[in-house]
Amino acid sequence: MASTSKKRKSDGATASKRPVKQPRHTIDSFFSPQVLAPASSSNDDDRRLVSLNAEQTAILRQVLDDGKNVFFTGSAGTGKSLLLRAIIKGLKKKYKTPDAVAVTASTGMAASNIGGMTIHAWGAVSPTPTEFDFQISCIRKCRPALQRWQKTKVLIIDEVSMVDGPLFARICKIAEHLRKTSNRPFGGIQLVITGDFFQLPPVSKNVAPVFAFECDEWKRCIEHTLVLKHVFRQKDSEFVDLLNQLRLGTITPSASATFKALSRPLAPDPAGILPTELFPLRNEVDRANTARLAALTTPETSFISRDSGAAPDDKRAKLLDNMMAPHKLTLKVGAQVMLIKNIDERLVNGSVGKVLGFWRQNDVQSGPGHPTKNGTGPVRNVVLQSDGQTPVPRSSRSADKENVSVSETTKGKVKTEGEKGKGKEKPASVSRDEERYPLVEFPALDGSDSEVVLLVRDEFRVEDSQGTILARRVQIPLILAWSISIHKSQGQTIHRVKIDLGKVFEKGQSYVALSRAASMTGLQVLRFDPNKVKAHPKVVEWNATLRSVGENSTSSFSAGSAPSKRRRKLQDE
Repeated sequence: MASTSKKRKSDGATASKRPVKQPRHTIDSFFSPQVLAPASSSNDDDRRLVSLNAEQTAILRQVLDDGKNVFFTGSAGTGKSLLLRAIIKGLKKKYKTPDAVAVTASTGMAASNIGGMTIHAWGAVSPTPTEFDFQISCIRKCRPALQRWQKTKVLIIDEVSMVDGPLFARICKIAEHLRKTSNRPFGGIQLVITGDFFQLPPVSKNVAPVFAFECDEWKRCIEHTLVLKHVFRQKDSEFVDLLNQLRLGTITPSASATFKALSRPLAPDPAGILPTELFPLRNEVDRANTARLAALTTPETSFISRDSGAAPDDKRAKLLDNMMAPHKLTLKVGAQVMLIKNIDERLVNGSVGKVLGFWRQNDVQSGPGHPTKNGTGPVRNVVLQSDGQTPVPRSSRSADKENVSVSETTKGKVKTEGEKGKGKEKPASVSRDEERYPLVEFPALDGSDSEVVLLVRDEFRVEDSQGTILARRVQIPLILAWSISIHKSQGQTIHRVKIDLGKVFEKGQSYVALSRAASMTGLQVLRFDPNKVKAHPKVVEWNATLRSVGENSTSSFSAGSAPSKRRRKLQDE
């Protein structure tokens, strides 16, 4: 560890106080005085106050107050995920019945991030085209799916860019058939759809992708298409403009030169944090992280997840595999790790730090301002001895003798891993133990003191619309962070990142990867080639018909028209 790294010591020094930002609009105005929304999962103990800007508030009103079918989009970093969590929270408060709001996504990873299911699993929809009558008969035989189709009032679909046109048309036809309301768009179910079509496209073999917005059902069902324009992730206007050019596939010579200049090595980090390298393939990520971990001479400590869930074993295994949290997490002192859950506005999904050691909860004490209530959750602001690595011993252990690592108030019943197939049910709780947890230092990005946190096990889960826990994983909310996949990086903000664009193979991958960076200062780009950074022409053409929030225009895109040259600066920039 670098000696220049700042951290809390036992000499009583206190971290500099950061000014508290006042929220502009919150969903308080719609409901009770204080409304909390899930940070990145359905865990009730993992919540933050949602603060929305005017654009986001306008969309929230259309969904909650007016009951409109909406599609909202925007470039990376415009707060789509934050808004979606607020919408989910608001809709569940509006409708009291648990099966009224269906939370789905196009992929397992995206569904896991919002505590939902894939659209295929939710509706018992075949992933490949089948004869319509056969598809309907399959759904009728799957009673839970049939009830979801009949009882759902609002269907949410995230990451819609990976839903192709034929699939969207098929689920629309299914909804109207099963609900016997062909005269109402999507059978009368309110649609809330989000995603960015400039990111990863639908998977298609040897044929051009057909996007959801190309089908007639999209035009009939979506009443309002709204574009978020305010970028939160990147504060540098020059970098925002460069990313917009990259997103649209219209790289100017000046922008190309700027991206090529970013091939220089990043300045050394005072805390010794290396840039996180993004790869398109998971095996490349595993190989890079394994090599880095093996290079450390410190002993290994492994954490095996505690998995459970009511879903059948094969389905549960797939749901668990799609979670960010791994089944086995192997760490060492000195390992570079990434937080995969939001704790607060400072420690967020994507924060990178280093492992200092492994300690029991009763061995450490938190600094002022961060009490650990009843021992639940991470131990914040851990006080260190003068060596900058060893925690100051706890003055009294009796108060936390019954500490817990996850909430005992988890709703629903689950089938535990040890009861495979027996159907027995028990509350989803985790027994107390003397497990040693990773102590991680997260460097501050604003020049203030870094923070040392003891990260205990947390919960990741997937529920169906009835609130039944289909899959649940209790694991340390960390992954190795010398490298991660581009797919897993979606939705994260990474402050020091390295990307080799010579390895990308899909339209949208370059944009997804580069837009993870918070600034050009923390971005290294290798093998940038403007000829390989292309947006899909159909998406560019369709995007030109959109307007920002408040302009209330409708799309006039013609799926059969040939893409024209860009005639004006797109308002989505």
